Amino acid sequence: MELNWLEDFMELAAVRNFSTAAAARHVTQPAFSRRIRALENWIGTELVDRSSYPVKLTNAGETFLESGRELMREIYRIRDECRQQARAGIEAVTFSALHTIALSIFPNLLVEMESRAGPFISRMHATDFYDCVESLALGRCDIALCYSHELGPPVLQTGQFASKIIRLDPFYLVSKADSQGKPLVDPAIWPSDQDLPLVAYSADCFLGKVQAQLMLDMQKTGHSFRVTYENSMSEAVKRMILAGKGVGWLPQSAADREVEQKELCLIDNQPVTLSVLAIRKQGVGSVALERFWSNLREP
Repeated sequence: MELNWLEDFMELAAVRNFSTAAAARHVTQPAFSRRIRALENWIGTELVDRSSYPVKLTNAGETFLESGRELMREIYRIRDECRQQARAGIEAVTFSALHTIALSIFPNLLVEMESRAGPFISRMHATDFYDCVESLALGRCDIALCYSHELGPPVLQTGQFASKIIRLDPFYLVSKADSQGKPLVDPAIWPSDQDLPLVAYSADCFLGKVQAQLMLDMQKTGHSFRVTYENSMSEAVKRMILAGKGVGWLPQSAADREVEQKELCLIDNQPVTLSVLAIRKQGVGSVALERFWSNLREP
């Protein structure tokens, strides 16, 4: 597949006219049409419904449109980053991290590291737990940042991998605060014949697996739940809790600001404590990686 084909398709999707799109791309209409057909042959299905005017995208075309946009943005981002690195003469350190860690922990970690070891060019891929681990195993990143706890899935820490605990992150049950600063939903006084509304993590994500065990522990004390919303990212879970949709578990790193501002209430005095792990492959890496790793401190 050629990048030109993607750019042609994006132009056609925008104007829905072959002649107009070809003129915008500075090619003849026959040449433009051949490139769109070449893209369809590469995909293996028609992306454009040519029987209507203006032309429409097929269902496959609509699906490919958004993915194609993301692919083009990523290609150009990587190109620009490579050019920047070439100009700076500095190697980048690439990271994969769970969304919560990428948003709530990594920015401060990077500032701390740069204060000790000087500036770094860094690239972050925020993703789910299993993709994070796979990215490290396949060499797509230098360092993986993920949670570890006995209630969650196992994490790479032995054999060809080395790890450091870089932070402890309590995992609290929280509720939106009412006008008096008390929990809007308080399990301690919630009617025993009513389910607690729960803003939940998806069952297949790391925090969802920890949450599942915590729910079982609460059910043993007589509480039951009804899920009002589900998402794999703690930021999305937090926003729905703040909207009053129920209680939910949040890492302290994701809830600190809202607790301090009394928008959220902690309703769990004995939280589970998650370890935040930095994991890398054994062996000698780039100068930038070794400089970053050697300056990582454990709590």
